[in-house]
Amino acid sequence: MSRCPAVITLPVARAAVGRRWVSSVVLVGAFAAFGCASDGDLGDSSVAVDSSSPPADSATPPDGGPVPDGGPVPDGGPPPVLPPAFTYPDGNEWSWNGSWAPGSGDFPLAGLFDDKYGDGHDGTPVLPPGDWDWDDASNDLANWGNFETSIGSFEALVDGESNQYGWRLVGIATSVEYFGAAEYFEGSTGVDYMDLGPNGSIHSLGDANLGEGPDVLIFDSSHTLDFRTGTTMDGALRDDDLIVAGCNVNSDGTYDIVSTTLRTGPAKDWVFVRDISDVSIDLGNGDGGRTDTLDPLDGDDLVVVRGNSQNFRVFGGEGDDVFFWFVDENIQTTPWVGPRFFGGGGWENALFGENGDDRLILMVPSDTTLVTTSPPPAGGLLVLPTDGGFVGDDPSESDEFARHCIECGTSESGEKTIVLEYNSADGTVETGNFYVTGIEELQVGVGDGAVVYRLDAAAGTAMPLGGTDALNPPVPPAELCE
Repeated sequence: MSRCPAVITLPVARAAVGRRWVSSVVLVGAFAAFGCASDGDLGDSSVAVDSSSPPADSATPPDGGPVPDGGPVPDGGPPPVLPPAFTYPDGNEWSWNGSWAPGSGDFPLAGLFDDKYGDGHDGTPVLPPGDWDWDDASNDLANWGNFETSIGSFEALVDGESNQYGWRLVGIATSVEYFGAAEYFEGSTGVDYMDLGPNGSIHSLGDANLGEGPDVLIFDSSHTLDFRTGTTMDGALRDDDLIVAGCNVNSDGTYDIVSTTLRTGPAKDWVFVRDISDVSIDLGNGDGGRTDTLDPLDGDDLVVVRGNSQNFRVFGGEGDDVFFWFVDENIQTTPWVGPRFFGGGGWENALFGENGDDRLILMVPSDTTLVTTSPPPAGGLLVLPTDGGFVGDDPSESDEFARHCIECGTSESGEKTIVLEYNSADGTVETGNFYVTGIEELQVGVGDGAVVYRLDAAAGTAMPLGGTDALNPPVPPAELCE
């Protein structure tokens, strides 16, 4: 049975918006590089999964069983309530995941149009919110002219009842280079569908923001980028966002997403990335992305990291967040890969203060052996406590939107950072130490035989959770990057 949901066919309405006739656009897509697979196959992954059959309890060590090498066993407590598997959601006419279904009384949407150029007066274009004049007094539309000639224009998204609910970027080429004049676009309160194309790039931006609404951002490569798909500071209505970053699979050890920060803001966001280096994925830091603040309106987020991946950070924020990392897909060219995973934020009160149950899922063989002494053997995963001291990341400490710790001290309840290290059975991947802070669960492998552990952040140990379902990664359908 196919794991790729069929593209939803919706009534296509044509309506006059400004001076143009446009058609509604179906917000259901796919991601070729992440694989469109049948059950039992995860695209280009080497790990087979049958998402229709959750793993049996017998595949998980019994409650109270020790970690495989006999390390200490803490009291794991009751398991959180989590779904047995993720599937890529069926979207609807208004949102990529079906989360937004507006009624007729919701239209027209406030904040959908630019305050100055939203009505087509005097023959001017009808535009989304932006800084479209270079000289406001002269109404010169010079910034819009720059955007239109170097990047593209916007097409209205209109539903079957002729209600406009968002905007779609129409690039000047199949693959868009989104930079420079891109900062003039300020994002709308509806859908902003920003498909840069299968080889599209986004770079050299530090203050771009798509604002409220269930936005979609698709690109293949990036650098020198700090990009927000939303923040509570700009509103949090219907703000489930989707990012797919990295459309093409690298057959060598190179990276396409580098020196990049992606911030999704409030609500429930999904991020798919591949081939990343020096990257920060901020799923729920507050006040525009401060790592010492949690966004109170953040929800249950998900990230899938595939391909080559080194020196990256993931911040979950509030909610029950899930992080999938395809460790064995690395074509490793450096001595270590060194990620840091944070269930909440990365600094001060945001480190251990969030209330969710977060899970890190290592996409490695399910028979990987957990050990508590270094170094781990081939096919082994080290789980090691830290001493509770504080080790900051010196290069980031002066930046309130980037600063984080490597070993994050000791919380009032005794929680500390846990050190992990993985060596693949064939010796091709050796992660070196990587660090987990404020994450409650660790899953090793997927499908039958996968094991879920409860992490005791005070003791720095892992205990198998019998009767807890392993989670399988969502596999988007294949059209988003076509």
